[in-house]
Amino acid sequence: MFDQYDSQLRRKLYASQALAVGKSKRNVKCPVCGALLCKVVGREHQLMDALCRKCGFNEVIDLALFRTMKLKQIYNAKEGYWYCPHPEQIAG
Repeated sequence: MFDQYDSQLRRKLYASQALAVGKSKRNVKCPVCGALLCKVVGREHQLMDALCRKCGFNEVIDLALFRTMKLKQIYNAKEGYWYCPHPEQIAG
């Protein structure tokens, strides 16, 4: 699988794969709009400089604190769907 890389990089990739064995994979979503930022393995505290391509959110986040985050959604009864408003659109 890693045969096309040089030996030093292959060693690092194999070590990374060994650390990931038995850990769960999960998606990290933007805390503002809910767009997918990245996929991570494990539930440890890791800091990530997050940049959302959709809304422009650009902050450092702790991945362990955002593992069970739920977005604040608002139901639009007139149109019949749920949506996540931008923080500036939320009054109060």
